[in-house]
Amino acid sequence: MRKKILVPVDLSDDHPGEITFAVDLARLLDAQVVLLHVVDYVPTVLPVELPAGYPAPQLDVVRESAERKLAEAAKRFDGLDVKQVVEIGAAAHEIVLCAERESVDQIVVGSHRHGAIARMLLGSVAERVARTAPCPVTIVRERA
Repeated sequence: MRKKILVPVDLSDDHPGEITFAVDLARLLDAQVVLLHVVDYVPTVLPVELPAGYPAPQLDVVRESAERKLAEAAKRFDGLDVKQVVEIGAAAHEIVLCAERESVDQIVVGSHRHGAIARMLLGSVAERVARTAPCPVTIVRERA
């Protein structure tokens, strides 16, 4: 049976290390790649934009923009079988749900540098994914 690798990407980074690693791994294993971007969204009943979310009417615009950027990132997987997925929600939660739904064999996720205070308050998406994922998780550290 063909292997399937989930690669969640943060589209704000032009050269994420997890993509380079995942391309090499997918070629080595002849695996299908599920390329995922999660639009971080905190639903609110207030009619204002919150720092970690978008007002509901803007979600369609944000999703379309994410889909275009994800298609650009997918070009780095030239010649491989790539499925592109955009979800809206809390990143770690949506990554684990996608891994379950897609029945992936492995997740390749990037670890981004955050200050100690931000890490303490927000936690690390990669760490939360590693703790709750239904499959092995490879965390690719950001290069200095």
